[in-house]
Amino acid sequence: MTSVGGVDSMRKIAIIALIMTLVGTLAGMAQTAEELEWLQQAELGEYQPAVEDWGAIYDAAREEGKVVIYSLSSRIYDAIESFKSVYPGIEVEAYDLVDSEQVEKLTREQGAGIYDVDILFFAGATIPELELLPQGYIYNYVPHQLFDGKVTADLIPEDLREPLLVHSLESKVVFYNTENYPDAPPLTTLWGLTRPEWNGRVQMKDPMLTEENMNFLQTLVQHADEMAAAYEIEFGEPITLSAGVENAGYEFIKRLVENDIVLTSSDGDAAKAVGAAGQDAAPVTLSVASSKLRYNNTKGTVLAIAWDLEPMAAITKQNMLAIANLAPHPNAAKLLIRYMLGDSFGGGGFIPFNVPGGWSARSDVPSAAPGVTLDSLVNNTWFLDATWIYDNGLMVQDFWLSL
Repeated sequence: MTSVGGVDSMRKIAIIALIMTLVGTLAGMAQTAEELEWLQQAELGEYQPAVEDWGAIYDAAREEGKVVIYSLSSRIYDAIESFKSVYPGIEVEAYDLVDSEQVEKLTREQGAGIYDVDILFFAGATIPELELLPQGYIYNYVPHQLFDGKVTADLIPEDLREPLLVHSLESKVVFYNTENYPDAPPLTTLWGLTRPEWNGRVQMKDPMLTEENMNFLQTLVQHADEMAAAYEIEFGEPITLSAGVENAGYEFIKRLVENDIVLTSSDGDAAKAVGAAGQDAAPVTLSVASSKLRYNNTKGTVLAIAWDLEPMAAITKQNMLAIANLAPHPNAAKLLIRYMLGDSFGGGGFIPFNVPGGWSARSDVPSAAPGVTLDSLVNNTWFLDATWIYDNGLMVQDFWLSL
């Protein structure tokens, strides 16, 4: 199998990481006088006050006039319309860009001395957490106070505030069609996807087009022992690896490809194909965007998520917010980040993101998918390990490309 659409994109982000590693000691390890002055004036990093004056921040944001955000989701456009209605006088310039595009654009522009963007809203933690943040391309910003006097630290756990602020969470899950399977999911383990009855009926967005889908494959390899145990549950015997295959995670990837997995260009397209009503033999999809469950309300689909699969139902990715180095509109950026975190029940700008299959990082925001809480995500999904992926991910990517 050869994937052609996204090889350049994934290789580009790998090359960017290597370049930043090589030049980090020169460009990213020490703050310039300009950056230090900007941090002080913007009251970011160590200069962030314990109590922020949001009236003064709004006044300063109106002086700045606008805020520029790179966003992983087109739903940002709904959020900014509500933001502008609450905070008139601040325009929002948004760009819908996948993670690799955000990294490439940010590093290229900063390398040329161009500082146009204020906020990055991204999901791929590996490069931002292990390269962009320590080398000073971005800064973590967590507003200490939210709306109605709420304290952020009381509502968002520390591991979702550091090293980067998590705005929301989504999972890569197996979607199935409830008209075809009204009583229970058609699978009990991930290995069921490799059975002959699912030949040509498993869809997934090409992992070479998006970092999160490749992260799913990488996480399977990381948890190879658990995948081996799940194989025995599915087939009743220990796994036998193919020649040259290192572990059960790689074996699963190989068998999935051999079972004629259908690669798509969009998680949304795959979800709609699986969830369309009136099918006799609907496919299933491995979709990174569990929030596609909202299509049941907006597009008439009949989607459900198989939450009880062995060894895990999914991986969970974290959608994060950060302020870019030398952001020209830091006060407007603070205001928009705080607004996107929302109030207790989905107002304050959070409505476009708190949807079925998506979860707020805040403990006081109820899940829009009944019965699936943040605790259940911890128990039923693997959370991405940025360091493991950073150290080992390219080997998995190369294996995928070799099939």
